Amino acid sequence: MTRTFIYNFTPPSLDPSPGATIALDVSDIEDAGIREVLQTPGAAYGAWSILDALLTPTGAGTSFLFRQPLGQAREVKVALSGLFGRFVARAYLERYFGLSIFAHLGNHVIDLDRRKQARIKRLARGDLPDWIACKSDLTSLTIAEAKGCHDPGGPAKALARAWTQAGRIDVTVKGRRVTVKRIAVATRWGVANSNPADAYLSVRDPVDEGDPIDPQDKDAPFIGLLRLHVANMIEPLGHAELAQALRTLTRQTFPRPLRDAAARARAVLENAPIGQVEKAQDIDGLVGGIVTRAGPITDAVASTVDQEALARLNLRPVFVGVDRDLIRAAIDGEAETIRGRLAEKVSPDEFARPDRAGGWIIPLGTERRIIGGA
Repeated sequence: MTRTFIYNFTPPSLDPSPGATIALDVSDIEDAGIREVLQTPGAAYGAWSILDALLTPTGAGTSFLFRQPLGQAREVKVALSGLFGRFVARAYLERYFGLSIFAHLGNHVIDLDRRKQARIKRLARGDLPDWIACKSDLTSLTIAEAKGCHDPGGPAKALARAWTQAGRIDVTVKGRRVTVKRIAVATRWGVANSNPADAYLSVRDPVDEGDPIDPQDKDAPFIGLLRLHVANMIEPLGHAELAQALRTLTRQTFPRPLRDAAARARAVLENAPIGQVEKAQDIDGLVGGIVTRAGPITDAVASTVDQEALARLNLRPVFVGVDRDLIRAAIDGEAETIRGRLAEKVSPDEFARPDRAGGWIIPLGTERRIIGGA
């Protein structure tokens, strides 16, 4: 079901969807929320699964308005605003900018490829932006920050804070600045029968031109980004060893240790349990796990009966997985193989939903889908 926001974009010449309003599908926001809570360090609880129930039941195409304010205490409002703001911003970036590969930031310097000296460099003190992201064809390197607020005057102040945060890092290769897009996204929530009454989505997005990069090095940041994206996705789903093996690949300085680390990662991948989707021709083996409102299921095997029971109890079980062949390509580090794998056409059905980065979200239970191990 689509909902709309009053929309503002700076500069207008770069707006991917010009107009006074912008539409997002609630299910897309919830899917972005699943990926976000899994990839963000901390407890992967199911806040994504309650979003639709919090909105006013006014139907498709109406404004994105909450039934009631997001809590009474200030700290609750701040926490939920920040969380839901990330969900909305990620869904917006995925839909309108085609971004699909996301890595979260948390350290002063993050290696994307230590051997080629591709890294994220801190420029100023303060919180880092939320994401570094790119498209599935390994282009459009993007630094993005999301904010949510309840400011009666609108989202301008939140957008300014987000823009400041988006400017606190560079991506460099061998000391040279890589060209990036810097995007700040601010959501001002609207509440039915209360103030503020309108929902806003404001975006700022100029391109920051960098230095010339050696053609042999230009893919390094993107491959490292994909490795971190996959590692962060699968670790809370019970694949900590494989996640660590992927991260280790970004930290190797010399060829021989890199070859050894890649061999180790391939061996771990070969031994990883694989989810097979019933009645789905286009979905091959997936590395992942089951996520419910209460978080991932990692300490037990959920049988067919279990999956149906979880759905019947309205725990919203979904299988979240990443294509095994894509993970193998990420380990090998061959950019053209990765591009080819991600460019392959897939046919989403009524239930299984792809994310253009080798990932799938598949609702489980009777009359939906069942995941079997292999």
